[in-house]
Amino acid sequence: MAKIWPVYDGNEPTVGGPWAKVPMSDVIWLFDLKQEDFLGGLNETPRPRFGNQNEALSHRGYKHVVVEIEQGEARKAKWKPGFYKARTTPSEAFNLLIKDALVHTFGRDSVLRILREPAADSRGHDAVKLTVVIAPDAVPKLTEKSLDALVSVQNRLSEMREDRTPIIEFATEEELDQNADP
Repeated sequence: MAKIWPVYDGNEPTVGGPWAKVPMSDVIWLFDLKQEDFLGGLNETPRPRFGNQNEALSHRGYKHVVVEIEQGEARKAKWKPGFYKARTTPSEAFNLLIKDALVHTFGRDSVLRILREPAADSRGHDAVKLTVVIAPDAVPKLTEKSLDALVSVQNRLSEMREDRTPIIEFATEEELDQNADP
């Protein structure tokens, strides 16, 4: 499994564990990862660092996403083991990891994208509203698989150390367009 690390600029690039562990084939598909995105080998610790190394810059939020590919998985795919810089922003990577959790429930062609925004739950606590944009032919799957989808999302959010309650909506592109009209 490849590890997905959200990374800060500065002298302390990570805190805690990775956001998620995902099969390498999924990482390549999700993040459009290429072999030329290689940063360095597994023995080149600490993990890759970005920005001014004389300051702790975590207060500025995550700035990069780094993928760690271990020896066994790299060998199978004929890649170098080590660290690769993803071509996505941390915000995009967050959404893609939620999408990945849902793809395992509904299928790759059913989940088009994820829209995320802050929200409040019924008690006024911080929540995260996730609008799952699905293909029209995925609508019949919602009835039978919505509970599985919620569990998948909650597990992924927990793995990512996101403690806000998820509020999940499903919509097709057409439904989003209809709601956007005044």
